[in-house]
Amino acid sequence: MGLFGPNPTKLEKGLAAFRRQDWRRARRLLEQADIEHPSATGDYHLGLLEWRGLGGPRDVRAAVDCFARASEAGHPAAQTAYGIALRAGIGAARDNDAAQELFRLAASAGDADGMVQLALMSDTDDARSYLVRASELGNPSAMLHLSNMLMRDEPVEALAWLYASVTISGDDACRKRAAALAREMSAKEIEAAQKAGRIYARDILNRSRARVRA
Repeated sequence: MGLFGPNPTKLEKGLAAFRRQDWRRARRLLEQADIEHPSATGDYHLGLLEWRGLGGPRDVRAAVDCFARASEAGHPAAQTAYGIALRAGIGAARDNDAAQELFRLAASAGDADGMVQLALMSDTDDARSYLVRASELGNPSAMLHLSNMLMRDEPVEALAWLYASVTISGDDACRKRAAALAREMSAKEIEAAQKAGRIYARDILNRSRARVRA
């Protein structure tokens, strides 16, 4: 019996190939699945392949069409992806208001990338709230943005989030930023940041395990 049962669908086979980074097979199967049995999940993953030019030629317009369909069906990650396209005016007419609303929908559904994008379009207080929420979900980009926001007034807290990101994801950008920030801080401040970072990382991992079990 296979991963998805004795007779996996083309969508299931395509998603399995996507996870293996077998891009050509994933794209072929997801294209077939999109014709035979369209789904939000299939549209989103096919859109990613088309957007990045994986498994075939890059086709931004086709990718945005996929994101739009999946977004309309309520797929949070697709809402974020479609919002990014609309904000940039890539593959669709530029529409910042529509993009912000899509990010808000994605964020309310728990999509960490949507929270980061919404933070980038919000005032300081709201941005911090969104970045903290996304950071608590373990999003390295959120932790880097949050650290940048905190660096001037709360350097220990800024460094703590960078250490947390490095601990759970090994993110290279956070590692480099942490090293640069630590050079400007005292040994006592670094120790405090390391301690807080370990706590943040532990809490993030515990929440992640709890979501998997749920």
